[in-house]
Amino acid sequence: MATLVETRYALQSKADLRKSASNSKRAGQLKPEHILSDHAPSVRKLVAQLSKRVKTTVPDATEHAYPTWHGIGYRHPQAGYFCGIFPSKKMVKLGFEYGVLLPDPHKLLRQGSTKGRKVRYLEIVSAKDIRKGQIVSFLRAAIELRSKD
Repeated sequence: MATLVETRYALQSKADLRKSASNSKRAGQLKPEHILSDHAPSVRKLVAQLSKRVKTTVPDATEHAYPTWHGIGYRHPQAGYFCGIFPSKKMVKLGFEYGVLLPDPHKLLRQGSTKGRKVRYLEIVSAKDIRKGQIVSFLRAAIELRSKD
Protein backbone atom coordinates (compact mmCIF):
# COMPACT_ATOMS: atom_id res chain seq x y z
CA MET A 1 0.00 0.00 0.00
CA ALA A 2 1.37 3.43 -0.94
CA THR A 3 2.22 5.80 1.89
CA LEU A 4 1.21 9.45 1.90
CA VAL A 5 4.78 10.43 1.01
CA GLU A 6 4.85 8.03 -1.95
CA THR A 7 1.50 9.33 -3.12
CA ARG A 8 2.58 12.95 -2.79
CA TYR A 9 5.90 12.56 -4.60
CA ALA A 10 5.65 9.55 -6.85
CA LEU A 11 2.13 9.48 -8.18
CA GLN A 12 1.35 13.07 -9.11
CA SER A 13 1.49 13.79 -12.81
CA LYS A 14 4.21 16.05 -14.15
CA ALA A 15 1.56 18.49 -15.39
CA ASP A 16 -0.08 18.72 -11.97
CA LEU A 17 3.28 19.25 -10.25
CA ARG A 18 4.32 21.96 -12.75
CA LYS A 19 1.01 23.82 -12.34
CA SER A 20 1.23 23.63 -8.56
CA ALA A 21 4.90 24.73 -8.61
CA SER A 22 4.08 27.71 -10.81
CA ASN A 23 1.30 28.81 -8.45
CA SER A 24 3.51 28.30 -5.38
CA LYS A 25 6.44 30.25 -6.86
CA ARG A 26 4.16 33.23 -7.32
CA ALA A 27 3.02 32.88 -3.73
CA GLY A 28 6.60 32.39 -2.48
CA GLN A 29 5.77 29.00 -1.01
CA LEU A 30 7.60 26.43 -3.10
CA LYS A 31 7.07 22.96 -1.64
CA PRO A 32 9.40 19.96 -1.79
CA GLU A 33 7.21 18.10 -4.27
CA HIS A 34 7.58 21.01 -6.71
CA ILE A 35 11.30 20.27 -6.99
CA LEU A 36 10.24 16.97 -8.55
CA SER A 37 7.89 18.34 -11.21
CA ASP A 38 10.15 17.47 -14.17
CA HIS A 39 11.36 14.11 -12.92
CA ALA A 40 10.32 10.62 -13.94
CA PRO A 41 8.06 8.63 -11.62
CA SER A 42 10.99 6.30 -10.83
CA VAL A 43 13.06 9.23 -9.51
CA ARG A 44 10.10 10.63 -7.57
CA LYS A 45 9.62 7.22 -5.97
CA LEU A 46 13.28 7.08 -4.86
CA VAL A 47 12.93 10.57 -3.39
CA ALA A 48 9.79 9.49 -1.52
CA GLN A 49 11.60 6.47 -0.07
CA LEU A 50 14.59 8.58 1.04
CA SER A 51 12.34 11.27 2.46
CA LYS A 52 10.46 8.68 4.48
CA ARG A 53 13.75 7.28 5.80
CA VAL A 54 14.96 10.74 6.86
CA LYS A 55 11.66 11.59 8.57
CA THR A 56 11.49 8.21 10.32
CA THR A 57 15.08 8.40 11.55
CA VAL A 58 15.00 12.09 12.50
CA PRO A 59 11.37 12.87 13.39
CA ASP A 60 12.24 16.40 14.57
CA ALA A 61 13.59 17.30 11.12
CA THR A 62 11.72 19.80 8.99
CA GLU A 63 11.64 19.52 5.22
CA HIS A 64 12.30 22.51 2.93
CA ALA A 65 12.44 23.11 -0.81
CA TYR A 66 15.68 24.64 -2.09
CA PRO A 67 15.02 25.55 -5.74
CA THR A 68 18.47 27.09 -6.25
CA TRP A 69 20.10 23.80 -5.24
CA HIS A 70 17.31 21.80 -6.92
CA GLY A 71 16.96 19.85 -3.71
CA ILE A 72 14.90 19.03 -0.67
CA GLY A 73 16.75 19.89 2.52
CA TYR A 74 16.29 18.82 6.11
CA ARG A 75 16.88 20.88 9.23
CA HIS A 76 17.06 19.72 12.82
CA PRO A 77 16.19 22.05 15.75
CA GLN A 78 19.66 21.71 17.33
CA ALA A 79 21.83 20.57 14.42
CA GLY A 80 20.49 22.91 11.73
CA TYR A 81 20.79 21.85 8.09
CA PHE A 82 22.21 18.33 8.03
CA CYS A 83 21.23 16.67 4.76
CA GLY A 84 19.43 17.06 1.47
CA ILE A 85 17.94 14.98 -1.30
CA PHE A 86 18.99 16.00 -4.81
CA PRO A 87 17.14 14.38 -7.73
CA SER A 88 18.68 14.24 -11.17
CA LYS A 89 17.67 12.61 -14.44
CA LYS A 90 18.83 9.06 -13.60
CA MET A 91 19.62 9.06 -9.90
CA VAL A 92 19.05 10.70 -6.56
CA LYS A 93 21.79 11.88 -4.24
CA LEU A 94 21.46 12.01 -0.48
CA GLY A 95 23.89 14.75 0.51
CA PHE A 96 25.41 15.41 3.91
CA GLU A 97 26.55 18.94 4.68
CA TYR A 98 29.62 17.75 6.61
CA GLY A 99 29.88 14.35 4.95
CA VAL A 100 33.67 14.51 4.85
CA LEU A 101 33.63 14.25 8.67
CA LEU A 102 31.18 11.32 8.89
CA PRO A 103 32.41 7.80 9.62
CA ASP A 104 32.41 5.97 6.28
CA PRO A 105 34.29 2.67 6.70
CA HIS A 106 32.91 1.25 3.43
CA LYS A 107 33.75 4.41 1.42
CA LEU A 108 30.15 4.90 0.22
CA LEU A 109 30.11 8.69 0.33
CA ARG A 110 31.21 10.46 -2.85
CA GLN A 111 32.44 13.95 -3.56
CA GLY A 112 30.07 15.96 -5.73
CA SER A 113 30.70 17.36 -9.17
CA THR A 114 31.51 20.76 -7.68
CA LYS A 115 34.45 19.21 -5.79
CA GLY A 116 33.36 20.83 -2.53
CA ARG A 117 35.54 20.24 0.49
CA LYS A 118 32.94 19.18 3.02
CA VAL A 119 29.77 17.88 1.33
CA ARG A 120 29.54 14.17 0.46
CA TYR A 121 26.78 12.17 -1.23
CA LEU A 122 25.27 8.71 -1.30
CA GLU A 123 24.29 7.98 -4.89
CA ILE A 124 20.95 6.17 -5.23
CA VAL A 125 20.16 4.69 -8.64
CA SER A 126 17.55 2.12 -7.60
CA ALA A 127 15.59 1.07 -4.53
CA LYS A 128 18.18 -1.62 -3.76
CA ASP A 129 20.70 1.19 -3.13
CA ILE A 130 18.59 2.41 -0.21
CA ARG A 131 20.18 0.37 2.54
CA LYS A 132 18.32 1.21 5.71
CA GLY A 133 21.14 0.54 8.17
CA GLN A 134 23.73 2.58 6.29
CA ILE A 135 21.43 5.53 5.72
CA VAL A 136 20.27 5.53 9.34
CA SER A 137 23.91 5.46 10.51
CA PHE A 138 24.84 8.40 8.30
CA LEU A 139 21.78 10.40 9.37
CA ARG A 140 22.40 9.82 13.08
CA ALA A 141 26.09 10.63 12.73
CA ALA A 142 25.26 13.85 10.84
CA ILE A 143 22.88 14.97 13.60
CA GLU A 144 25.36 14.09 16.34
CA LEU A 145 28.20 15.89 14.56
CA ARG A 146 26.20 19.07 14.01
CA SER A 147 24.66 19.03 17.50
CA LYS A 148 28.16 19.29 19.04
CA ASP A 149 28.83 22.69 17.42
